[in-house]
Amino acid sequence: LLYDRYDTEKMTVTELKELIWRYYMSYWNNRRICSANDGLPPMVKRQQYYSSLQESA
Repeated sequence: LLYDRYDTEKMTVTELKELIWRYYMSYWNNRRICSANDGLPPMVKRQQYYSSLQESA
């Protein structure tokens, strides 16, 4: 996914590590499906939780 979007041959190792880290964290927190969350990504479940707190207050 990263190699088709960026010119990785001209990037330094540090730039590549940062790019991979940002992609990984974005996927892990926002897009991956988690069965413990009823099939929702963690970020969506967290948003639902905080909005339910506001509604109950």
